[in-house]
Amino acid sequence: MSMLPPMATRSVGQSFWTDSMTTQKTVEVPEGWPGSDTAYIAYEALLRAGRQPGRDFTYQPATQGRRLESGLDVDFMFTNPPALAMQVQEGLYSHSSGIETRGRDILTKAQLAGSGVMLVLLDHDKLRQDPDWLIGEALQYRDHSWG
Repeated sequence: MSMLPPMATRSVGQSFWTDSMTTQKTVEVPEGWPGSDTAYIAYEALLRAGRQPGRDFTYQPATQGRRLESGLDVDFMFTNPPALAMQVQEGLYSHSSGIETRGRDILTKAQLAGSGVMLVLLDHDKLRQDPDWLIGEALQYRDHSWG
């Protein structure tokens, strides 16, 4: 159950940038949601997996200055499971305009690993196709972002 009020919503349907022919589910995103549509899909999948914001994880939307003390930024930081962070890779990620973003993600992943934190990158298309499976894998420290 989301902690945000289900006011006016915007629909999230099939992505223009999908690399597969798989049909993606439609999701209703609350108007007041501070992040991307894809981050909302991840957030709701975390709730369905039994994780609670403030207790098990913190959602840090880019719109609210999510930088960590180290200067790095990620979407989700976890205390349960420990030493885990998740970052949603948005739709343009796999295209030429996403090369800089991919490089930043690789650097962030390496820097967090140096601090003992594993960063799992959540692929935009995989997250839209089967969010519960992808989040379940991520909570087990399994990253399916580049394969």
